[in-house]
Amino acid sequence: MLTNFCLSHLMKQNIMKKYSYLAVLSSALILASCANSKTYFTPAIRQRVEANSVPLTNIQFYVDRNIELRRELDKGETKVTAGTVKFENGHYVNIITLKKGTPGVCTNIFPGKLSISFEMGSGNYLNFGRTRMGTDNDPYRVLANSWVNDYGIITYEGKQYHIEEAGTEASVLIKTKWLKTTKVEKRAMKGRTVSESASAAPAPTH
Repeated sequence: MLTNFCLSHLMKQNIMKKYSYLAVLSSALILASCANSKTYFTPAIRQRVEANSVPLTNIQFYVDRNIELRRELDKGETKVTAGTVKFENGHYVNIITLKKGTPGVCTNIFPGKLSISFEMGSGNYLNFGRTRMGTDNDPYRVLANSWVNDYGIITYEGKQYHIEEAGTEASVLIKTKWLKTTKVEKRAMKGRTVSESASAAPAPTH
């Protein structure tokens, strides 16, 4: 038969175990959150990343919202290399969708903009960069060759598509861990002796 002291001791042990478990779980969630946290890629952040000598081609990018590309098929065109084909208003339309959170890689680097590819293939990329009125802290947004009303006209797979209005403000994000990567060069001075200085001195000339 357990005494009151034993029961009290067991209860304290169970409580301590629960608190210990919750502490471990909480720490794990915090670490996971930090590892998965993302921030918008801006001109200022690009400067920080490049200052840390991190190649932009090594960074994983993510699109922050859905993007839909559309183009009307030419007469006689029956096959497409990507996306789906729908018959709308008497025309066949090729639709390519890019879902929010899709990862992409940087394939080309230019002053003020990057080409980000979200699928394999030549010409399969979107340009993201600083907009005309953007500041150093504004996100890199999807760029178009031209704008017609609220639709951006771009070249994708060598063909002309337009970006549906909902995706014209799309931006890219990166994981915040890249902002904590700092290159540190460290060395210790070895010291110098008088004999070394004497041997290093140039010989007198006559």
